[in-house]
Amino acid sequence: MVEKIRHWLALNMIPGVGASRCQKLLKHFGSPQAILEANLSELQHVSGIGEYTARQIISFRNRLDIEREISKIEKQKVSILTFLDDDYPPNLRLIFDPPVVLYVKGKILPEDRIAIAVVGTRRPTGYGKMVAEMLGKELAERNITVVSGLARGIDTCAHRGALSCGGRTIAVLGCGIDICYPPENRAIFDEIGERGAIVSEFSMGTRPEKINFPLRNRIISGLSLGAVIVEAGSRSGALITAGCALEQGREVFAVPGNIFSLESKGTHSLIKEGAKLVEKCEDIIEEIQSLRDALPPSSVIKSPEEVKLSEEEEKVYSLLSFEPVHIDFISKESGLPISRVSPVLMNLEMKGKIRQVMGKMFLRFPEKQ
Repeated sequence: MVEKIRHWLALNMIPGVGASRCQKLLKHFGSPQAILEANLSELQHVSGIGEYTARQIISFRNRLDIEREISKIEKQKVSILTFLDDDYPPNLRLIFDPPVVLYVKGKILPEDRIAIAVVGTRRPTGYGKMVAEMLGKELAERNITVVSGLARGIDTCAHRGALSCGGRTIAVLGCGIDICYPPENRAIFDEIGERGAIVSEFSMGTRPEKINFPLRNRIISGLSLGAVIVEAGSRSGALITAGCALEQGREVFAVPGNIFSLESKGTHSLIKEGAKLVEKCEDIIEEIQSLRDALPPSSVIKSPEEVKLSEEEEKVYSLLSFEPVHIDFISKESGLPISRVSPVLMNLEMKGKIRQVMGKMFLRFPEKQ
């Protein structure tokens, strides 16, 4: 394995070359080893390379500490997929600038070809969090892999929804695979690594710099058959993912939101421009022929049995909506003391009727239609 990936890692680590130039070089020379052994004249005469990139390769090829990189890979139990490997993700292979190397924690499986990206703002409303988790769960229940970026907000909720029902999810990082970013997502990072896959094209130890995330976004959409934008402001990075999806010939979907919310501006713009409006999982499946063909009838989400509520639970539930309210408000409006409201809320959460968000705030969780 070490000898096989050594030259691939070196090519991927040379700054300023990038995925699209790597593809041109591979097409011309046939292998990373031949690229790294070429002289300046041979390199700069490759179409689209030029003198600067050729000199970058010459300058860095003997200065890279590949042994250190390999040591980190082995220590972290990371696997490497190269562009020419048979198990390289087929959806990703088809894009204009696929990464030549993928660092992977966990496993990418053949069934992950049936995947949908669910992304959005890092500052979602309670509504946005709820929808992202709902869609992540519904897609995973249909055996559709949920792809996202592990970012705060919508991405985290989408991953959590998929994991909640034992489904598959892939997290694509904008940093080295040995770095959990954001750090508060360590628990879900580890869970995805065990039950799905963590993916990065960046070498070990690469910090989560701003420039990395647009590159990360093209992989999120590239792994997927379509991208769902749940909530996004007018300048949200999630809109970059939508743009990547369009360039890659993938479907783009958007969830409508509150017209007064800044986090709905981007999604509403997408809908105006022709993105498919999404209210539930079926809206996505109906639009993508390959999803309809791949999913057996047995994958249809069954309507849950009606959950019976006690008189107190009904009273408390009737006070909740899809916007979070504080426990003090619930106590005051229901006439029940906090000591009684707390166990009632816990019961409603266990029955899947509500969700607690930060600061002792509660909201309804949408029921399947």
